[in-house]
Amino acid sequence: MIKQVLLTASMLAAAMSLSSLANADIISQTLGGVDFTDGQMVGTGTFNTTNASQPAPFNAYIGSDLNTGPNFSANWAFNYGSIAGTITQATLQIGLLDGDSGAPGNQVQSYTIGGVDLTSLLNTAMEANPGATGHENYYTITLPVSAFSVLAGGSPTVSLALQGPGLGVLGTTPFNGAGLDFSTITIDTAAAVPGPIAGAGVPGLLFAGAGLLGWWRRRQKIA
Repeated sequence: MIKQVLLTASMLAAAMSLSSLANADIISQTLGGVDFTDGQMVGTGTFNTTNASQPAPFNAYIGSDLNTGPNFSANWAFNYGSIAGTITQATLQIGLLDGDSGAPGNQVQSYTIGGVDLTSLLNTAMEANPGATGHENYYTITLPVSAFSVLAGGSPTVSLALQGPGLGVLGTTPFNGAGLDFSTITIDTAAAVPGPIAGAGVPGLLFAGAGLLGWWRRRQKIA
């Protein structure tokens, strides 16, 4: 019977250790319209017509692959409100038309969120799913822990700049224009909740265990 009492105390300890975990919550915000599917071939004219009602930079193709350029470059900001809980994981996704990652080299010159560098992460994602000219591709990256403090503020700004070589129907091009269809941020959070014994540490646990043991002994004497 004593073993059963000790098991009860250990279960109490486990419950207390979980008291800092939260009711999980997911924050997700999408900017722009998700107007085309992953891998879909879309002409520049169709992109501009379909996205015309969206806010910049999601409303039009930016830059050009031709000799005059320029390369694609854009900024956009999320606004979902500050986060009081603990961020456990976050992802950032974009739908990019004509990113041309099928061309040699890396097509991402810079990619940041709140100043946190994501360039290598996006280059890796784009090289793993090479984009052909005139195609929209979805690219999702898991944000590093170093970006969590920026996300907690509730209004992070994302910046993306591409670079040549681009990719045209006749081969590589010196510049890399593109269209940004949408961008989605998803944040998993956990907010602290009171434990079974609020504020109890090791002394509180010992007291609870002793109380259970005393109750058992008194019950045996009565029996």
